[in-house]
Amino acid sequence: MTATRQTLVDRGPVRRGPGRHLAVAAIMLVLMVACFYAVQTLALFVSPMLFLAAIFLEVVFLLVLVLALLRALAAPSTMLRSLAASAWSGLRTNEHVVRALTTDARPIPWLRDRFRTDRPTGLWLTGTAVVAAVPLLAFLRLAVTVAAHGQLTQVDARIAHLMPAVRTPGETAVFTAATALGSFQSVLVMTVLAAAILWWRRERLLAAAVVGTVAAQELLFTAAKDIGGRPRPDSALALVAETSPSFPSGHAVRATVVFGIVAYLVFRSVRSTWARVLTVSAYLLAVLLVTMSRVYLGAHYVSDVWGGMLLGTALLAAVIGALEIADRFPLGAVRRRPGIPSRAVAVAPAAALVFAVGLGPGLVHPQEHTAPAATQALPSLDAAEFSRLPLYSETLTGSRMEPASFVFVGTEDQVVRAFTRAGWQQADPSTLANTLRALAVGLQGGQYASAPVTPAFMDAQPETLAFQKATAANSLRQRHHTRIWRTGFTAPDGRDVWEATASFDDGIELAGSAKLPTHHIDPQVDAERAYITGSLGLPGALFQRTDPQMGHNASGDEFFTDGRAELVVLPAS
Repeated sequence: MTATRQTLVDRGPVRRGPGRHLAVAAIMLVLMVACFYAVQTLALFVSPMLFLAAIFLEVVFLLVLVLALLRALAAPSTMLRSLAASAWSGLRTNEHVVRALTTDARPIPWLRDRFRTDRPTGLWLTGTAVVAAVPLLAFLRLAVTVAAHGQLTQVDARIAHLMPAVRTPGETAVFTAATALGSFQSVLVMTVLAAAILWWRRERLLAAAVVGTVAAQELLFTAAKDIGGRPRPDSALALVAETSPSFPSGHAVRATVVFGIVAYLVFRSVRSTWARVLTVSAYLLAVLLVTMSRVYLGAHYVSDVWGGMLLGTALLAAVIGALEIADRFPLGAVRRRPGIPSRAVAVAPAAALVFAVGLGPGLVHPQEHTAPAATQALPSLDAAEFSRLPLYSETLTGSRMEPASFVFVGTEDQVVRAFTRAGWQQADPSTLANTLRALAVGLQGGQYASAPVTPAFMDAQPETLAFQKATAANSLRQRHHTRIWRTGFTAPDGRDVWEATASFDDGIELAGSAKLPTHHIDPQVDAERAYITGSLGLPGALFQRTDPQMGHNASGDEFFTDGRAELVVLPAS
């Protein structure tokens, strides 16, 4: 026994193979696939908190997957590097390669210098320029799309109009603190602390880099805003009042750049692989929270924050590249390299977080902003006048779905009263709690009589009301339902004109290329139209709105209709 122990000691520590790292990578891959489905599903329900959580977990699982693969390949990489070095050594002796490397014909010398590793203007500068150019070009392309009012701006409008319907007090408090985290005041707190710590630790170049980066990003996004000049979303949809141009989001640029440079310093100061993963994960979470808060609070469109993240990524890549070059090649009169930053710099973002959570509501002041809705009067209730109304419902991306099956005339109270008297349940909004409950009940086959419906749009507006009615099966998997939109038009008697679509959910299916669980509709939407008219017990008049046609809903389910709609004038009492 003693000899065996001694033999093990002489052999040194037993090296673990790549098996456990490959097992971790496999688990992460499975979790990434699960998160992909979660992201796709939650995008339909449009619950901001759940969507944020799914996106964050997807990114973290990807990081761990990459880390596990790198660790698994640590041993084979030695052999691979040796083989690559041997191949390159042989390649350099090839006469054609030698001629290309030694020729002075333009632009070969210039290209050759771009890949040298012994000077700052070589490979490191080339890599920095390429990495920074990719998000910068993407930003410029997005800016052109926004300026030309491309299709993405229609998606922006739909999401902006949807946000008021899914807000809750709890989520508003979270996103208020998040938007405060990306405010100038929080960034100033973090910058001063980080620069002071670095200066005190005699890391003067890094301290100057932090201050210079913060100043540069403020100037950059301010100039970009002035050039773009995009108006903010409608103030009636927002919880915060902003007056500066909308594109790109300054908060998104700040979060990406300022948190990014501090996260980079913390990343360099730690040696543990998992500590580095935690640092990157915390950085990504901060950026996601800040950027999503701007859309949630109605201060920006989605393309604004996406543009801010792209512009910020380009600047951050340039700054980090410059610091990496300075670390390897002292620049000019700067004889001392930046070195390894102090771990104490991690205090700076922690202090900014405490500042934002403690003083966020005082900095942001979220409150509802109401504005009178503009309406147009219809001189009569006939097919010719109804042609002025939106005709088709739409998905979030603008794909056309079914035409309107109903035109109602009445106040909102009268519409609600007519349906509730007939035994219909008004659908709950797609909040975090309601969405989780609907998912749980749907998987169990139970009943949730007022479950939220998947948002649909008409003329970029989400449905104003939605109603559903259970069948004899008494299960969430099967229901009658209708979505109703306020059109912005009024009848001759001054009451609102509404449009509605109708469909019958006859079960659960795995729809689309991603095979997501969702309701399957009965293709006979006209039969559901007749059912709703009969259940309300009110007189109606059919009139032709479109030609008879077939189509698909957001899930790809087919439907067919004779193209007629039912006009229902609701009683005044």
